[in-house]
Amino acid sequence: MRMRRLVLVANPAASGFTASLYREVVDLLTGPFDVTAVWPNGPEESRRIAVEAAGEGYDVVAAMGGDGVVHQVANGLLGGTTALGIIPAGTTNVLGRIIGYPADPRDAAAAISRSSAVRRIPVAEVATDSGTGIRHHLATFATGIGFDAAVVERAERAPLTKVGFGALHYAWSTARVLFGDYRTRLPHLRVTDGTRRADAVAVMVQLHDTFTYFGPVPLRLGGSRPGPVAAVVTSMDTLATLRLLARSARGVDPSVLGGVEVWDGFERMEVEADPSAWVEADGELLGKAGRVTVAPDAEGLLIVDTGPRPRPRFSPLSYR
Repeated sequence: MRMRRLVLVANPAASGFTASLYREVVDLLTGPFDVTAVWPNGPEESRRIAVEAAGEGYDVVAAMGGDGVVHQVANGLLGGTTALGIIPAGTTNVLGRIIGYPADPRDAAAAISRSSAVRRIPVAEVATDSGTGIRHHLATFATGIGFDAAVVERAERAPLTKVGFGALHYAWSTARVLFGDYRTRLPHLRVTDGTRRADAVAVMVQLHDTFTYFGPVPLRLGGSRPGPVAAVVTSMDTLATLRLLARSARGVDPSVLGGVEVWDGFERMEVEADPSAWVEADGELLGKAGRVTVAPDAEGLLIVDTGPRPRPRFSPLSYR
């Protein structure tokens, strides 16, 4: 019987990474898997390693770190038959929590070692056009154009503070953006899904019952609606934005607020930005773009199934 093969892509800059933890994780994975362990030199190399591993027929690529390395590895595995495993060692570890992976990295490694099952989860393909060509990306839990991407851009200006203070740093960055550029921002995004159209100041698309960057409190943009859902914010002021966040955290449908439309059941959403707007996927800044397309895929990413998980609020039938 062929031994299963696994590539471990580890980010030593992750907030919870230590050399001793790394050795324990490698030991836990070795035996059930023939393990190849690598420390990539940056995000692009993480994605390239995943692409190469998938091309060589590896069974699993495990991402050890935070949301950034998980995002890059997932992008390298899109549409293939190599499964993603997650060893959470970062600040928020959003996707791992959403799909029910153990929070402790040792427990996650042990669960991956024990499992021979895989399953597919929803993702979205995000295409950005900045005028110099179209780039394709994968979002595993959320993507945004405008406000929340501007928050990510603000947070990235102080990466060391982001690692050290996590949720507090994102909260501070949110306040800076909200009370700065977006306090009086007029609609500059033309949003359409083929049947609906709106002029907006921000668009936030959610693929799961998503955790936020402010801690383990889910942000439910669609209330009880199944995903994917998009909050199309047509007008923004400080009080309205705080009410939007508060209602979403409590699971209350934010469409009851003025200035917010919640769109669900879309197959393809197109956003034209004038001027160009910041775009993010999974909290990773994709740059500024004048045109963005978001296309949900109910079964786009293969993951290692580690067992019991939170009851999902989406159904494949709600996508396409």
